[in-house]
Amino acid sequence: MNIIAEENYTIITKHFVYFLYLVAKFLFLIVIAAILFISLLVYKADMWDNTREIVSYVFFPVILLLINYSFLQLILGIVRYYNNLVIIVRDKFIIIHSSLILQEDLEIMDLSKVMKIDVVCHGLFANMFGYGHLVMEQQKDEVRTIHFIPKPYKIWQILRENTTYSSSQGWQEVRFFKTR
Repeated sequence: MNIIAEENYTIITKHFVYFLYLVAKFLFLIVIAAILFISLLVYKADMWDNTREIVSYVFFPVILLLINYSFLQLILGIVRYYNNLVIIVRDKFIIIHSSLILQEDLEIMDLSKVMKIDVVCHGLFANMFGYGHLVMEQQKDEVRTIHFIPKPYKIWQILRENTTYSSSQGWQEVRFFKTR
């Protein structure tokens, strides 16, 4: 579930395609380690005696470290995937980035200070799988980009509904989706 919408708040997680990216990166590193391991085993008999020792004592531990690194990156990536949350409360936009012990970030933005919100969906995969990036520009020319947001136009609509604009400012609300 990527978007949990309640009456008072909305919780957004990263799109599932980011998880697939983590798995693809893991599989790529494992395949590289397997190809290196198999090629060293096949050609080990054809090497000189000094070279065999180098292969045994240097390259095989390097392959083992590469495998351990790929598993560690996968585990930490999964933890980061499930602990990156965006919470939209009435007038606040809360971004939580957390990984086991390496990072613990909490950012709270006031929606009244947001000047412009853009949705960026470029490419075939982004439009096909329904994810994009949310670009928020604040009053002091600070730009905040939130990557891999599922259904970014729906999130944009939720942000517009939570932001109160008076009619004297000339804002006309645009509805992309039907309201319940």
